[in-house]
Amino acid sequence: MRDRNLDIYRGAIMIYITCFCHLIWWEGVKVGIFEGSWITGIFFAMATVFYIVGASFSLSLEKPFRTYLKGRIKRVAIPYWKYALVCFPAVVYHYWKSGEIIPLNDFISYVFFTPTVEYRLFDHIWFIPPYLIISLCLPFLCRMIRRCNIPFILFSVVLVLLLLFKAYYPELLQTVIVYLFFTIWGLYYKKKLGWQIVVCVIAAVGYLIYAFGVERVPFDLQANKFPPNLLFASYGMAVLGIGGIYMKKGLVYLYDRSAMVRRYIDIYSNEGYEIYLVHPFTIILLGGIKRLLGLDPIIADHLYLQMVYIVSGFLFILCVNVYVLKTYNYVWSLINRAFKVVFQLKILVRFHEDLFLRIIVVELFQEEYGSVFHIPYAGLSSPVKFVYFR
Repeated sequence: MRDRNLDIYRGAIMIYITCFCHLIWWEGVKVGIFEGSWITGIFFAMATVFYIVGASFSLSLEKPFRTYLKGRIKRVAIPYWKYALVCFPAVVYHYWKSGEIIPLNDFISYVFFTPTVEYRLFDHIWFIPPYLIISLCLPFLCRMIRRCNIPFILFSVVLVLLLLFKAYYPELLQTVIVYLFFTIWGLYYKKKLGWQIVVCVIAAVGYLIYAFGVERVPFDLQANKFPPNLLFASYGMAVLGIGGIYMKKGLVYLYDRSAMVRRYIDIYSNEGYEIYLVHPFTIILLGGIKRLLGLDPIIADHLYLQMVYIVSGFLFILCVNVYVLKTYNYVWSLINRAFKVVFQLKILVRFHEDLFLRIIVVELFQEEYGSVFHIPYAGLSSPVKFVYFR
């Protein structure tokens, strides 16, 4: 079951991540007002993404787990493998520059969603392993919440307790635990949580005040994101709990009143994952143009130019992402067409080889046994002779 508002949120958050967050962090000016750690406050988006994942799943109909799993592989794993195949020459070149051949362990990691190459093309892939693990848990969690009517605040308490013992389990599991919490929050999308959300938000804000005000922890969300810890989870809870309502209303308002906003939100909502995969190509292109024109030192000296760059860069990525995806899909359509042609040719060659051998056998046996009958074949100028054995 589709939910119009969720579709709007999904498109908007993908625009926010691919066109703004990664612009700031990957190809930002890193000077002036953009060099302070406060800029990391923009990195609450993945918490929102996993909330939307849970909300969307809560509206879906129950299906056999095997069918659901096939759907996840088709929609998440296969697009990644296609992207990984396109980027593989860059990986080979990376190792070749170091005088190496890609080790088997690195190749296996590359295939299974954890590229070891530190390269811009793969900086955004980190979320796929925790997403797939969470996807495996979703059907069981959703069924449990529906049947047992578990209060949401209980999951908040479990989150805090688990993060207190984070030193005893690997970073991937810690990442799964934090984002699973936001996914579970999404599973309550159609439920009125009321006082439970108020308590959770107050607790989150209280912890943030204690961490930043009393403990004097530096405000650097990026440093607390990999893996996400209690500080990051509290920040995500506070932002979504307090600002989420107003952001949702603002997005729906813009969507209803601007055809341009509606067009791009619809594109990024429907094609969001594929755009997310290929958007590094756009940002690499933008960075290349910026360096080619020597804009870095010019932008660094003027605040208004920094602002102009951010706005124009955002619009550039917003538009070019769409064309990059179209080009990417077109290339894959050509590859698929080539494979089909080659496959069909192989079948045709094998058929004609087999047919040719049969005709030779028939001619030989005709001389020996004499009894034959004729069957017309559309691909030949004369009927094919087959031996009739008495």
